[in-house]
Amino acid sequence: MASPRGKQAPGIYRRRIGDAMVTAVNDGYLDLTFEILRGVPLADMQALMRDAFHEGPPRITVNAFVIQTGGRTVLVDTGGGTTTVFSMGLLLENLRVADFAPSDFDTVLLTHIHPDHSSGLLGPSGENLFSRAEIVVHEADIAFWSDPSLRDGHVPAATPYLDSAAAMLAAYRGQLRPSRGGPVAPGVTLLPLPGHTPGHSGYRLESAGETLIIWGDTVHVPEIQVPRPGVTNEFDIDEPMAAESRRRVFDYVATERLLVTGGHLHIPGFAHLVQTAGTYQLVPEPWSIVV
Repeated sequence: MASPRGKQAPGIYRRRIGDAMVTAVNDGYLDLTFEILRGVPLADMQALMRDAFHEGPPRITVNAFVIQTGGRTVLVDTGGGTTTVFSMGLLLENLRVADFAPSDFDTVLLTHIHPDHSSGLLGPSGENLFSRAEIVVHEADIAFWSDPSLRDGHVPAATPYLDSAAAMLAAYRGQLRPSRGGPVAPGVTLLPLPGHTPGHSGYRLESAGETLIIWGDTVHVPEIQVPRPGVTNEFDIDEPMAAESRRRVFDYVATERLLVTGGHLHIPGFAHLVQTAGTYQLVPEPWSIVV
């Protein structure tokens, strides 16, 4: 049967990492303005977008990832659900197409508590959708977003997201598993990458000699922040620290020639990072057939 006119095929892509299966699941996209980015002149940002054959301001992908490993089914991030604006909220639909339901998940790993990564945990009425799963998140993010003093506005980058964070934390209070780093699921390790939020984290999956780094919000706009890793944005709680974490993980994955993906890399989202002439280049992995 033909798909409805104007509607894309489901945003799903499967990729084996050793004995583990990783499924990238698209939740939609975010339209950003150049004004939210900092550290490079507007003309340079526009030129970088044109060099990547994108006219106008950035449109960024929003992805989550299913990891099937060691007999467990793990979800990394959950998209924006119905509690946020923009064109998000496709996670549950695309999970169904990929033959997953919220009740299938043993663990949800959050890279951080921003709404485009955590509000998909909640239904339209704020209900708990993943009632069987433990929710792993760095303890620094739980402490930060639970701080009532943020309500006075002294951290402007946090203010727009206080209500969504509070709703998620309240709905999952009994399921939260704070982490400082280290193993969080079979073959999966939490990698602290602070700055974007205090507990912003990536995850390293290792299986049968293969490795995948899921680097969270290390990059929002790959066309700009990969060649210019010093570029920060107004969502960063600590901009200098976010830039430092980005440079650190860039150096790590480029030196070790590791496969990477992230919540805002364009579908299908798997790539390598190479360093040439003092800058970085993202090399997307070709589409592959799962065997």
